[in-house]
This record gives sequence, structure tokens and C-alpha cells, in this order.
Amino acid sequence: MKPYIAYTFKNQKLFVLPEEIIDYISTHPLTKNLFVTDIGFFPYAQYHYIDRKEGCKQNILIYCTKGEGYVIIDQKKTRIRSNTMLIIPKNTPHIYGSNDENPWDIYWIHFSGESDDHLIQNNSTITLIDVPLLTMPFLKVLFDDMFDALSTGPDISNIIYACYSLSYFLAKVLFMPNNKYEARDKKTKYVENSIDFMKNNIDKRLTLNDLTIYNNLSKTQLIDIFKEKTGYSPIDYFLRLKIQKACFNLDFTEMTISEIAEKIGYSDQYYFSRLFKKIMGMAPSDYRRVKKG
Repeated sequence: MKPYIAYTFKNQKLFVLPEEIIDYISTHPLTKNLFVTDIGFFPYAQYHYIDRKEGCKQNILIYCTKGEGYVIIDQKKTRIRSNTMLIIPKNTPHIYGSNDENPWDIYWIHFSGESDDHLIQNNSTITLIDVPLLTMPFLKVLFDDMFDALSTGPDISNIIYACYSLSYFLAKVLFMPNNKYEARDKKTKYVENSIDFMKNNIDKRLTLNDLTIYNNLSKTQLIDIFKEKTGYSPIDYFLRLKIQKACFNLDFTEMTISEIAEKIGYSDQYYFSRLFKKIMGMAPSDYRRVKKG
């Protein structure tokens, strides 16, 4: 049992928006999709302990940059280490707290909005993200920007700035391109290796079997991994890479459409044109005539 629950920590930061402001920004056209309601920083938060039996009205983001803590959801305890970000969905009963012997430093944000469900991987359980060390300084700057903007005063321009900074903060963690930082999970490596293989064989007609043999995975495993990480099946992704290459050649070379088709593995120009139109919404000749930039 905890000796006590501490609510103040040396050099902490804490700011909570008034309810009337929250009501206003929840309907404002520039903030209603995603907005901050509470924000704070608790350094060396020894004995920090929160128990919300009914959950919280907002989603809770916790970014642990030092030390350790834990979260309990549905009686399952998960250890939270340094360089880990945790998102607890709104209205989810939970307990979280700091490790007594190795207290955490946490940046935390409560957020809500009409589009917040799209940022949560699973609305019935927590989202855990391993945050690469290289991103930490940038995320800290973004956090300070949000905090400073909100704590400066109830100016709507400050609040809009903070809300858009939150969008960037979440995008930096949740949607950064796979190859941006060194830290990658095993599934991401399979996807990256497959994409490299596809690019090196863009002039060939690779099959799903070719890709599974290359990765030493079953067809079901590879399809599931690709859909999870990219939203497309492996072959659909490969076709889009081919069309991407075709677009480049249409924009920057004088090759004929037939030559461009052959460059990406299609001897039948008409089949290529149908595929191009299916993905790009227009024929290759029409695409070439469109002014870019």
C-alpha cells in the first residue's frame, strides 16, 4: 500500500482549462476535432498514484522520460519504462502510478475531440508506444510550446496554437514514417524489407509467394502485417509503388507510355493504362498533361 498520495512535485507544471473554455473549443471549427483540456509535467514523481474507477472524460497521454511506473487496466498491470508513451482511452477505468524506488518523470496531457477515436489504436485498452530517444528533445519543445501557450492566458489564438501543436505532437509519435528513426519493431522491419525488395524488383511481376519466401513468413502473416502497418495488402502496395514510379517517368522523362509500362513490368500498354487509371483516377496521358507544382 502507498505510504501517501503526493499531488505536488518539485518543479512540476500543471494547467487545467476552465470548463467554459473547454465548452467553447469543443465546438470551435479550428479546435473541435482535437483539443487539450489538461496538461502537466511531474518530475521525480515519487508516490504518484491515481485511481479512477469510472475512468476520465478525456483521453490521457502519459510520456515517461525517466524512471518507471505502471498502469492497471482490467486488473492487468503493465510496466511503463523510460521512453514509453501511454494513451488511456476516455471512460476507461484505470489505476496508474510511479515506481517507489525509481520514480518516473512524466509529461501528461488530457485531450478530447471529434476525431480522437482515430488516434486510439483500441478504444477498450491502452496504447503503448516506444518513443525513440532522438525524438525526446523535439517532443519536449512541443510540450513546452503547448504549456506556455495555454498558461499565457485565455486567448483563443493561444489555444488554437496549443491544439495544433498537440496534433503535431501525436503525429510525431503515432505516424512518423517507418524509416525516420532507428527504433523499429519486428513487424516494421518485415514491411521495410519487403518494400526494399519491391523497389529493387519494380520491373518484375512479383507474386505474394515471392514476398513470403523472401520474408520467411506465411501468406496470412505477411498480409496481416502489411495491412496493420500500411493499410494495404502486399501486392496492392507493390502495384502502387509501380504506379508511383510510372508517375515519376511521366513527369520527368519523355518516354512513351508503352516504354514506361515496360519499365515497371507490363508489356501490355492497355493493361497498364487500366491499372494506372484505377489507382490515379485518370489515364496516363491525361496525368501527363496536368500541370504540377
